[in-house]
Amino acid sequence: MKKWMYAIIVSAITLAGCGETGNKDNDTSQEVAPVAIEAVLDIPEKADPGQEVALAVTVTQVEEFVDDANEVKFEIWKEGQKEASEMVVAEHSEKGKYIANYKFPEDGVFSVQSHVTARDMHTMPTKTIQIGHLEEEHHEHKEDSDDHGHSHHGDVSINLDMPDHVQANKQTDLVVHLEKDEQPLSNAAVRLEIFQQGANPAWVDTAEGAKGEYKTEYQFPASGEYTVRIHVENDEGLHEHTEVKVTVH
Repeated sequence: MKKWMYAIIVSAITLAGCGETGNKDNDTSQEVAPVAIEAVLDIPEKADPGQEVALAVTVTQVEEFVDDANEVKFEIWKEGQKEASEMVVAEHSEKGKYIANYKFPEDGVFSVQSHVTARDMHTMPTKTIQIGHLEEEHHEHKEDSDDHGHSHHGDVSINLDMPDHVQANKQTDLVVHLEKDEQPLSNAAVRLEIFQQGANPAWVDTAEGAKGEYKTEYQFPASGEYTVRIHVENDEGLHEHTEVKVTVH
C-alpha cells in the first residue's frame, strides 16, 4: 500500500512540473518584438527670414497613424552651431501629424531634427532648409571642398553603413565607423555633407554611440544620385574626409 501511495505522489509532482514547463514555453512563444515607429519630416526647402514656417512630422506604426505620441519636438540650429540649438514643441493636428510654427531669424542653412517619442521608442529624422540668401563663404566651401589640402594624421579608416535600398522621404539610418591604427577612433566631430549635383548641401551632425561609431538619421528629399561627404575632425588636429555615392529611389 505504501509503495502505491509513493508512486502516486511522485507522478503528481512530475505532472505538475511538466505543466509549469509547458506554460513557460507557451508564454515565450507569444512574445512579439515591438514594431518600430516611423516619422516622416515635412518642411519646405526654402523660406525667408522672419517668415512663419510650418514644421510637420507624420508618425506611423505599421501604416497606422500614431496619435498618442508621448512627446514630439523640433530641434533647430544654424549650420555649424548645433550647440546653440533651440527646441520647439509640436502639437498633434490630425492623422498622426504633429505641427509647430517657427520663424527663422536670419539667412543661412538650418537643420531641423524632429525628436519623436512614442510607444517606448524614439526616432529623430533630420532635414535642412535654406533661409534667405546663402553667405558667400558657404558657396566657396562647396567649390573648394574637393581640394584635399587637409593634414593627414596616420591611417584613418572611414566607413559609412546604411541600408542597401534607400527611399526618398523616409528616415534612413546613417552610421559612420572610424578606425585609426586599426583601433576605434572616439571623441571625433563627424558631420555629413549631403548633396546632389548643382544643389546646396545639407549638413547633418552625428552623435557617437559605441566607441568609434557615429549615428544619425536623415530623410533624402527626392530620388536621384547623392554624394555623402563625411568630414572628421578632433582636438588633436585631425581633419579628414571621404565621399560615398548614394542612389535614392
